[in-house]
Amino acid sequence: MRGLLGLVVMVGLGVGVARADSGDCDNRPVTGHGFQQQAGDVVQGKHLEAMRAFAGSGKLMVSICNADVRVLSRPEATQLELTVNLEGSRGVAEYVQAFEVRGDGGTVQLKFPKGSKAQVTLGLPMRKNLDFEFNLGKGNLDFMAAGSAGSRQINVGMGSMKLVVGEKTYANMELNIGLGTLHDHRAGEKDGHFVVSREYTGGGDGSVEVNVGMGSLDIRKG
Repeated sequence: MRGLLGLVVMVGLGVGVARADSGDCDNRPVTGHGFQQQAGDVVQGKHLEAMRAFAGSGKLMVSICNADVRVLSRPEATQLELTVNLEGSRGVAEYVQAFEVRGDGGTVQLKFPKGSKAQVTLGLPMRKNLDFEFNLGKGNLDFMAAGSAGSRQINVGMGSMKLVVGEKTYANMELNIGLGTLHDHRAGEKDGHFVVSREYTGGGDGSVEVNVGMGSLDIRKG
């Protein structure tokens, strides 16, 4: 149950996730734009597509506020792919605080205002030498982890999450829900309600840690 109380408290304060640097959902204007358009990028008002070379290893930090997000494991990929669609009065690029990929990892920070409707898709290889931390302040998350490896920490402050895992997705997996429900659709597994903490072992490589402050978590086998 490590960190559960902190998650709930942070949600109550409107911060959204367990880390202070997670792209706080404070509705303050975006500052420090870090998106540098490159050849091949598509930036059309409320639609953005960008790809950067990425080996699937090193430290990758992703922080997103106020969005519905899909994260896709693409084992054979050699790029980090970002697609954003936004309903709002301003261009989507204005809400990109950081989109930087280096040889040893990278940083992605997207901060959308309260009431906006943003849809984000992130596709990338997740290999055994990857240290991946993903933070979603508020919104819904589909995380397709089947076929991935490495260290994967996923924090959702407030919202619903769907997690798809395979038989070899992890060596160990830890799930924590501060206030909400767990629906585990895999054979032989049990649901949970209110405060939930579970640990699992598997036949894969690396670890998966999921922390949901307030909301629901659905797990399926993929």
